Amino acid sequence: MLNFKTISEIFLDFLNNPSIILKSEDRLSHLIKLNMETNQKLWNLEDSARMVELGPEHVAAVKQEIDKNNQIRNNLIRDIDTEITNQIRVVPLNSQAQFYSESPGMIIDRLAILYIKISVIRDLLSVIKETDLVEEYKEKEGIILGQINRIGDFLDSYLNKLERKEIFFDIQQPVKIYNDKRVEGYIKFLKQNRKDL
Repeated sequence: MLNFKTISEIFLDFLNNPSIILKSEDRLSHLIKLNMETNQKLWNLEDSARMVELGPEHVAAVKQEIDKNNQIRNNLIRDIDTEITNQIRVVPLNSQAQFYSESPGMIIDRLAILYIKISVIRDLLSVIKETDLVEEYKEKEGIILGQINRIGDFLDSYLNKLERKEIFFDIQQPVKIYNDKRVEGYIKFLKQNRKDL
């Protein structure tokens, strides 16, 4: 079954060589790698969107790409949760106390972002020359490593409880509004009317 060590290996393999073929070609590992790729693409797009010196047309085009990739990311989180549900046979239980509102896919997604952050920090540490800035970024590295370890430990515990049928989660269906071209005019109308109040 899936665990934090396996997820960590997928993330690190991707960060070290994005074109690498996974050692394990099972569907869940593939979905996790795709989630990491999408988060890396979003990270790069966000960096590009901050390049305002390239003009408003550039920023607008990048924002549209961010919207598209956020939809892909949300779909991948749902697909990861669906695959975990199929593998573990997650079933709703009677007690609300056994319900976890954050799904494994959401946690894996958060870990992917933390792995990207740690990679960026390490790249920065390889080129920063100022001692005080190096110390600051080493501290940031330590904070993120701590977060990764705590979330990884939690995820392993969560997955074990799911396997033992002690808890359950719901697969969230992403509901996007702003990607629907049919309501763009209505959204603009509502925003304009709110400004007038």
